[in-house]
Amino acid sequence: MASVILFAIACALPALDFNKDIMSGINVLAVGWSGIFTGVVAWYANPIWLLGLILAFAGKPKLAAIAGVIAFLIGCTTFTLFGRELPADEGNVNHMTLMRTLVGCYVRLASLATLPLVLFFKPK
Repeated sequence: MASVILFAIACALPALDFNKDIMSGINVLAVGWSGIFTGVVAWYANPIWLLGLILAFAGKPKLAAIAGVIAFLIGCTTFTLFGRELPADEGNVNHMTLMRTLVGCYVRLASLATLPLVLFFKPK
């Protein structure tokens, strides 16, 4: 549950500071899927994290922990966006660059990391 709570908090916080806009976690969650068209895969940590949660609740802690680690590693690819020019609109007319990551980004990464950590240290 801690992972889910942290994820919900991350959605309410500012997450990414682009030179043209500051995106909240919920905005990143809503539009991040489209990053695949420009080689940005960090958003895809979310469905893998969700799969990890489902596996954890289904009593498959080892598979859930593996999914959690993979989700965390994919989420960390957010840091590869620094210095990359990304489209800011559908027509690729305007561009934006990630200037800094904000608290929501780190809370999201903490939520992704919490899932495998809780499972690794869970008493048997």
